[in-house]
Amino acid sequence: MSRTLILAAALALAACADPHQPLSPDFGNAVRANISAQVVNPNPAMAGANDMDGQRAGKAIDRYHTNKVYVPRLPLEGGHIYDQTQQQ
Repeated sequence: MSRTLILAAALALAACADPHQPLSPDFGNAVRANISAQVVNPNPAMAGANDMDGQRAGKAIDRYHTNKVYVPRLPLEGGHIYDQTQQQ
């Protein structure tokens, strides 16, 4: 019985808290930091045209539709270091 009375008194005192009391100055900083960490950079440093032309993209799409896609190779496959110009 005394536990119930103590619990009721604690809840009654908690209800007396001032809802208009100002919040701490750093309230919401964690939420804003999490949002900013998940937002994509709207002005990336490497923004610009990509290096693929329309013909190359069209041929890639055709290979995809005919199931003749190039098999990707690892840089050190077979003991050779492949240069980007050799991977066609």
